[in-house]
Amino acid sequence: MRTIKTGIAGTGKIVPESAAALQETGFDLLSIWGPHPEKAVPLAHRFGIPRVCDSFEALLSSGIEFVYIALVNSAHYEYARRALAAGVNVLLEKPFCSTPDQAAALSDLAAEKGLYLFETISNIYQPSWASAKEKLPGIGRVKLFQADFSQYSSRYDDYLSGTVSASFNPACEGGALRDLNVYNLHLAADLFGRPEEVIFRANRGYNGVDTSGTVLLRYPELIAVCTAAKDSANPSGVTIQGENGWIRIGGMPNLLEKVEVSIRGKERESIAPNRFSSRLYHQFETMRDIFLRRDAEAMRRQLSHTLLVTEILGRCV
Repeated sequence: MRTIKTGIAGTGKIVPESAAALQETGFDLLSIWGPHPEKAVPLAHRFGIPRVCDSFEALLSSGIEFVYIALVNSAHYEYARRALAAGVNVLLEKPFCSTPDQAAALSDLAAEKGLYLFETISNIYQPSWASAKEKLPGIGRVKLFQADFSQYSSRYDDYLSGTVSASFNPACEGGALRDLNVYNLHLAADLFGRPEEVIFRANRGYNGVDTSGTVLLRYPELIAVCTAAKDSANPSGVTIQGENGWIRIGGMPNLLEKVEVSIRGKERESIAPNRFSSRLYHQFETMRDIFLRRDAEAMRRQLSHTLLVTEILGRCV
């Protein structure tokens, strides 16, 4: 299987983990660029990336097929648009875009150019999530879906002292909703589709950023409750309650490591099918395969799901 020539745009916290996963799954890292050059050089040395670019345009013209964009949330649309316009396929970090209109514009541009465009959102690509979906009919009609992703941010103490990082800056579209709760919304949308009603309530910090909050999604026969926090913590996890039983996935909803299934009258089942230690490997493996077999329809299905989640985020007002 051939490798895919890839560049990285960004030098943030997610980049080292993503770079390792990209390399392990067949993406050949040829170049890197970031708004902080002093961070790009050590990353290039660490991962054997031969070229450090001095601009995004130089990155796009460095002979790459894909660019992985891991910049601040507010920059996603503009840099993805520039990449697609230049004829480069895009792996775009979550959350995909700021607005549904932006997401639709990127989708249309990718279609016009005949390019591949993916949102890198790890949890819906995990084999554990596929297992949970396979077991779903056994628990009967679903009545409640509850997903919680709460972890005390390593940057929260700095925020309280007045040092505001991008993850707590509304201008950068930081906050618990877009940084963490987006994972929960992806799961709910993947199972149940478009909700009839979206209600969002948040605890807000001194600069208006949502430090924690809950999204309630109302469907015809069930309610989905998605909670996330950067100002507090709990064990987190996902629970799906049906009339005949329940499915529980413990831990952070970006990991989905083990699935427990309890169906009335049957022995409880535990499933742990993930093949990789890193949560990012499965998504990149799937995206690689879709691209190499030129399965544009599979890409469009994933993109349609992303557009729905972006719509739900847009309704969180």
